[in-house]
Amino acid sequence: MKHARLLHILVVLALPLALLAVSLRATTGPWLVHWEYGKADFPPDPYGLTAQERIRLAETCVDYLTTGAEIDLLADLRLPEGGPAFNERELGHMVDVKRVFWAILWAGLVTGVVAVGGVVALAARPATRPRAPVALLGGSLLTLGLLVGVGGLMLARWEVFFTGFHELLFPPGTWTFPTSDTLIRLYPERFWMDVGAVVVGLLVVQAGVIGTGALLWRRFEVHSSKFKVHGPPVA
Repeated sequence: MKHARLLHILVVLALPLALLAVSLRATTGPWLVHWEYGKADFPPDPYGLTAQERIRLAETCVDYLTTGAEIDLLADLRLPEGGPAFNERELGHMVDVKRVFWAILWAGLVTGVVAVGGVVALAARPATRPRAPVALLGGSLLTLGLLVGVGGLMLARWEVFFTGFHELLFPPGTWTFPTSDTLIRLYPERFWMDVGAVVVGLLVVQAGVIGTGALLWRRFEVHSSKFKVHGPPVA
């Protein structure tokens, strides 16, 4: 029972990070770039880049983050007038972003294995099987509870959230850029607000689906246990 309790706790704690990694990976794709730049009210580049040029550069940044490409992929990019698309500080920040991105994905993979393995281990034994759906439900509720806090901060104090997020993950002074730098021109604040909304939305959907499935599983387990104790109804 001590092992079952430990597995239960591990599943609850592991699920939020695993779901975050899934949401982050689903969000980091060319589809989001096209969706953002396809909006009629998306901020134009104040320095003259067309939507097509911004999409080309932004998609390449996504390719760099999500593949094994080296930073040379971005260093070789050129603006329409022929100059390099990114300066050394921007390239250094993208290296940091990729490091953090893959750290979250790997952490999500590990916690995902822990969550799935814990649920399977709990469900494998009749004595501990009822804990499996309860653990999944607890992980889903923890995810939603964390989202209430983080999402509330995003809505009420976006600047505080955005600054705190970057200060937590990146070295001081490496993540702020003038508005003339390409990274800011490609990814204005509006872009990151929308990314945050998509990530939160995907987390809510995932937690909702898993939580609902866990509730149904729990009801099935309760019904099955009553059936075993009392037997089938007498005609």
